[in-house]
Amino acid sequence: MVASDYELEALLDLDGFTYQFAAGYEVKIEARRVAATKDRPHGIKYSLTLHDPRHRRIYGMDNAHGVRGRTTFDHRHVYGPRKIVPYEFRSPAQLLEDFYREVERILSERGVK
Repeated sequence: MVASDYELEALLDLDGFTYQFAAGYEVKIEARRVAATKDRPHGIKYSLTLHDPRHRRIYGMDNAHGVRGRTTFDHRHVYGPRKIVPYEFRSPAQLLEDFYREVERILSERGVK
């Protein structure tokens, strides 16, 4: 296996993972293999989400649906205004790093340790 294969397996192993932060915030991860297509050239369908104590999604990264004007499905649901922003998928490890960096920023803004 090359490094990216290990990264992919690590991401796929997180499918169904949930983590409860202090104050009721929660991270949920879904990741599974799918046939590679032009919309999902990396062959992964994923959804990484952060939920507030009322179980509302306040941030997310996924490729569940297309983004207007883009040829790939990878995107972020930006915290704050309800806005979808294209995301450039580079690797499974980078996806996790980018997601958790934003989760840390949001939780820090809300005073969650």
